[in-house]
Amino acid sequence: MTSDERADATLAVEDEMARLVRAVRATIHENSERFSPELQPSGYSVLRTIVAQHPVTPAAVIAAVGMDKSAVSRQLRILKDLGFVTSEPDPDDRRASLFSPTADTLERMAIIRQQNKVAYADTFDDWDTSDVTTFARLLGAFIDRIERR
Repeated sequence: MTSDERADATLAVEDEMARLVRAVRATIHENSERFSPELQPSGYSVLRTIVAQHPVTPAAVIAAVGMDKSAVSRQLRILKDLGFVTSEPDPDDRRASLFSPTADTLERMAIIRQQNKVAYADTFDDWDTSDVTTFARLLGAFIDRIERR
């Protein structure tokens, strides 16, 4: 492969990643709407982190979602006001809180995850299992390198 071909291939990856980001944003928006019409996509991202890591501190949520502190604080307040999460004092640091999903939130998220699983299964319907596995491995390796930059 020549250096021009490599440069073109690299730019093609950039173009495809932009398409992927748009698709992911659309999916997050759809999922937030399915979860609750009152929930913003940024709140859904915060909520997914809480479901995955609970009980979790705001600092851990900030690190996971890559949002600024004020935005996460606002979303945590909204999620709590809507009854989607609970909070309790962090026993290791009484100034901080630990956030956990409610039972209803866990049920709703499980339904959405199942719906997404079906959608992804349909997307990969005509792919060999080894291709799906390779795709996941390569995508993970790519994201790992981006995160280390």
